[in-house]
This record gives sequence, C-alpha cells and structure tokens, in this order.
Amino acid sequence: MKTLAILFSGQGSQYIGMGQDFYEKYDEVKDLYKKANQVLGYDLTKICFEENKLINQTQYTQPSVLVTSLGIYTAILKEMKINPKVLAGFSLGEYSALYASGIFDFEKIVYLVKQRANYMEKCATAYPGKMAAIIGMKQDVLTNICEEVAKTHGIVQIANYNCPNQLVIGGKKEAVEMVCAQAKEKGARRAVVLNVSGGFHTSLMSDAANEMYEEVIKTPYNKPAIDIIMNATADYLPFNQLPQLMKRQIESSVYFEDTIKKMIADGIDTFIEIGPGNVLSGFVRKIDRTKTVISIDKLSDLERVKSWI
Repeated sequence: MKTLAILFSGQGSQYIGMGQDFYEKYDEVKDLYKKANQVLGYDLTKICFEENKLINQTQYTQPSVLVTSLGIYTAILKEMKINPKVLAGFSLGEYSALYASGIFDFEKIVYLVKQRANYMEKCATAYPGKMAAIIGMKQDVLTNICEEVAKTHGIVQIANYNCPNQLVIGGKKEAVEMVCAQAKEKGARRAVVLNVSGGFHTSLMSDAANEMYEEVIKTPYNKPAIDIIMNATADYLPFNQLPQLMKRQIESSVYFEDTIKKMIADGIDTFIEIGPGNVLSGFVRKIDRTKTVISIDKLSDLERVKSWI
C-alpha cells in the first residue's frame, strides 16, 4: 500500500501550451477556466495556450500556473481514486494545495492568487530586487555570507531551501550580486541569477505580505479535509494560524527540503507532482532517491499513472 503525498508546482515552471491537453479532453477542466476568467477579468486560455509574453509576467503567471495545476488535479480525481495523506506546494503551489485540501473553494483561491500576484508585482516595482540559485554550498556558509553582505549592501537572505546543495537567495540587486561573487570565491560550484521580477520570499515583500493578510482575514475558509504542510514552517498547518502563515509565506523562506523530510519521517513513500514541469520531482529525488516520484504535466503522464496508483 502506497502512502501518498501530492506536491503542486510553483511559479517558474510555466510554458505556452501547459494544461491544454487536459482542457481539450475534460469538460470539468473547461468549466474551471470559465470560472477563472470571470474572476480574473481576462481569457486565461489565451495566456496559457497561445504565444504571448504575458505568461512570464507575475500578475499573469501566478493565476495561469494555479489554474493549470488545478485543471490537472481535477482530471486526476475524475480518472482515479487517490487518497493523499498530505499536501504541499512550492510557493505559489501552496495555493493549489490550499484548494485541494478544501480550505478555499475555486473562485476564492483564484481571487486570492490574483491579489497575491498583483501585490507582489507592485512590491517588486517599489523595492527592486533579484534572486539567484547557489549550487554546491552548505547552508551555514551561505547564511554567514548573506548576513555579512547585508550589513553593507542591504537586504539579502536565503529565500528557498530546495534540496541538498541547492539554495536560492533573494534581496536587493547589488546585495545578491555581491553574495554570488563571494559564494563562488568560497567554493560554490555555481551562482545563477534567475529570471524573476523581484526579491521574492524576502523582507522586500513585506508590504505584499501585509496586504495579503488583510485579504485572507476577510475571506471565508474551511477546515482542511487533507493535512497540508506549509512553506514557512515545514510543518502541518495549525488551522487557527492560516492568515498569519499565508502572510509569512510571502516574506519568508520556502523550506521545501525540510517539508519533504517531514513527509518522509511521517511515512510518505510516494510523491506525485502536479502542474507544469517536473522541478519538484527533481528536488525530491535529490533529497531521497529511495522514494517513488512521478510528475503529472501531460495527459500521457496521467494515463501512465492510472495503472500505477
């Protein structure tokens, strides 16, 4: 008997055509896009399925990845019976997990992601920043570098703890560049600047986090039907702390590696990644190669999984 966790993709995995095969096959998925269009005020299918540049702009990327992921999830539920023990998502993907857990209904989660994307984009414009992946460096060494550089160059911190030997830093442009240079001098294999519009998951996002908190506290929500592990703590959601943790997620680090280790310690042996790309599957394999991992991005992936679960 497999003990299953579901992981939802985050921002950065988007591509033109994502989710289109599910949209074309399932009326239930078409209905999701129609509902999302009403909330968003634009046609999401044009962003997801037709050549355009908007798909890589945060205010469009986040709703696009959310609805793609939830379309795939809806198709999975139609085709097979799955009983995940726990859910999680990477950054934006946490919102897909919040929907799948039953905490928010579809229209509410689309609205919250629309607001989140707008707040984060506004914050990125007001407080310019950047992010970079640091490959092959221990956490404590990189933390020390960030702390020293921050004293002279402004905010910079570890934003994502992805998997062994892969960390992401975020912060002010000059500070990130300085940390990249020092990290390479002190033994990092690579330091790669990421193509993102801001210093996400750092204190540069505090205004967006505060605005998101105000949205959540006025939005009705339910107790989760499936346990969910939150990015900001790598631990299960205490239901009475949902608004605080959704606020904290925007301005603090994503503890993905610790999340996966928590799941494994609690008996998870099988992971399904849902959404565009397979980045999270790669992280899980680097954390523990003994576990079963599969990503469902295409309709063909779903067909293979139907006989496997």
